[in-house]
Amino acid sequence: MKTKNNVQKAVLRSAAVIVSLVLVSYTVSAQGFWERLLSNSSFGDIALAMTETGKMNVEATGTNTGNAQFATEAEQALQLEGWMMDYSKFNTAAFHIETASDAELTIEPWMMDESLFEPAEKALELEDWMVSDAMWNI
Repeated sequence: MKTKNNVQKAVLRSAAVIVSLVLVSYTVSAQGFWERLLSNSSFGDIALAMTETGKMNVEATGTNTGNAQFATEAEQALQLEGWMMDYSKFNTAAFHIETASDAELTIEPWMMDESLFEPAEKALELEDWMVSDAMWNI
């Protein structure tokens, strides 16, 4: 039984060593993996442009000099229209602002009647055990 356990431990250790060697060799060989994957896929041009802008030689003229093709686009200048200058459309007097006002609070007679209210707690009373030396062993 003891030999069986020792053999199992040896097999597990050697398997762990083999797996770690395989992982290290895979990691070393995969250093250029992401670049190869991105360059051979449909989204590779965009991904490479976003991650490795220093490695690419792309001109703004739209010519394809590397992995991507870019075209320069320009928007038309905005035009000022007549309604934009019409101050009646932006008149702040059209808004009616009203300040809120509440009625003044008054004290009513029932609020002053102490018989309507019970105290929140009864008055605390000192009990014998609270001051007993035998209880607190002082």
